[in-house]
Amino acid sequence: MNSTVEKWGIFELQLCSKINYNNPFTDVKLKACFYNSGCKKVVHGFYDGDGIYKIRFMPEFEGEYSYTVFSNDPDMNNISGTFTVTPPSENNHGPVKATGEHFTYADGTPFFVMGTTAYAWHYRPAEVRERTLRSFSEYGFNKIRMLFFPKHYTGKFNAVDVSYEPPCYPFEGEPKKFDFTRPNPEYFRLFEERVKELGELGIEADVILFHPYDYGHWDIDRMDEEDALLYLGYIINRLSAFRNVWWSLANEYDIGYDEDNPGRLTLGKTHRSWDVIGEYIKANDPYGHPRSCHNISFGWIYPDRPWMTHVSYQHPDTYTLMLELKREYKKPVINDEYQYEGNLPDCWGNSSAELTLLRHWLSVMAGGYATHGECFITDGNTRDIFWSYGGDMIGGSAPCLKFLKEIVMTCPWQEMKRDYINTDGHNYFSLSKGNEFYLLFFKNEMKGKTLWIGFREGSPDGNLYDAVFYDVKNCKVIKSCRINPRTDKIEITGWTAVTMKLAE
Repeated sequence: MNSTVEKWGIFELQLCSKINYNNPFTDVKLKACFYNSGCKKVVHGFYDGDGIYKIRFMPEFEGEYSYTVFSNDPDMNNISGTFTVTPPSENNHGPVKATGEHFTYADGTPFFVMGTTAYAWHYRPAEVRERTLRSFSEYGFNKIRMLFFPKHYTGKFNAVDVSYEPPCYPFEGEPKKFDFTRPNPEYFRLFEERVKELGELGIEADVILFHPYDYGHWDIDRMDEEDALLYLGYIINRLSAFRNVWWSLANEYDIGYDEDNPGRLTLGKTHRSWDVIGEYIKANDPYGHPRSCHNISFGWIYPDRPWMTHVSYQHPDTYTLMLELKREYKKPVINDEYQYEGNLPDCWGNSSAELTLLRHWLSVMAGGYATHGECFITDGNTRDIFWSYGGDMIGGSAPCLKFLKEIVMTCPWQEMKRDYINTDGHNYFSLSKGNEFYLLFFKNEMKGKTLWIGFREGSPDGNLYDAVFYDVKNCKVIKSCRINPRTDKIEITGWTAVTMKLAE
């Protein structure tokens, strides 16, 4: 049977076996070879429960494809077929790739990361999930940091209650007695539905594969290394065909358990074999989705590795440290947690909207990217906090970050570099593409300060620029005008951004 699928969509084969295996997740070997105009890609399948096996494939070329299935199961071996790949739909730009120090969709469209955080929104009730998706979309967020495994902690040193049970668990068995060789397809299906919903909104799912925040409640984080690789193989086979997937090896990889003090966390670099995990993902993901590993702020930023496509770090320093990391790694850098806007007693969750906005702007002016989050306790409710469970965003920074993104999208972002001549690192900052385009951000008023725009090259009389001045806290355009920086003074006023394009 011939069918059609759009480029960067998902072609799915569903197969059945009459054999009752002891453990179909490990006993059955299943893969397919896909061919198009001399190109070949091998994709592994997975068991989806109830005697059903699936193979998912994301075609990267238009035209006719053929495939052949190979398996150690006689009912699924040597099955062949064809299908047609049509052009992508209007909003389908393909998967995101790291290109130099930036990100680009497969079709060449630049991707500007505007991230936020909702760790465990995917297993909340439908009404909560709908509000969460609405918040993501309303404020222009296009990358969501989300855990795959459920998260749990209450009391202790935190003022929040992360204790909702998921409707089902990722593995067969019961808490503290899971069989990690038997994934629960139902849990994976529910997660896939969330990834699909994000994709329909043009949002990337930054899937966090491991994290330490279990505190003995489920003991999922006590999975050994062999079982960890089985889990990785299974989730890659299920999710990699979704074009909007990213892989984050860990949330705070350098946090683990103190074996001498059960329930207590400790700092260390080798709580898991992170390089083995990173290399495994690189070798087994057929599509090369983005890969990173996230640290705790007082730990160690993960060192550069060939398997890392970009740097994901956590630290409140979004400017100088961002510049250092860009220079050292020569890859895209995302500050995926610079502390959250909120009202928690803990420092990581009580930033003001103004501080949140400033940190995000500084990441941009360093030529990098950042991820927002908010942690508000409302009416004494310490449980339903967006950073973990989603719902409605209520902070003041989200609308301003949407405005920031809109400003940046008017710039030739990926072609711009730090313009140190017009940057003092504290009060005013500049990015430029030569003398053709400038993006300025002013934090503090600087009376009498002169900027040196377009002076290095250009006519003796100066260049003319079409300028737009923005009030970044109140999300409005102050004025649009044509100026000559040699004769028209640019006032450095607080919380102002300016774009300047060389006039034609």
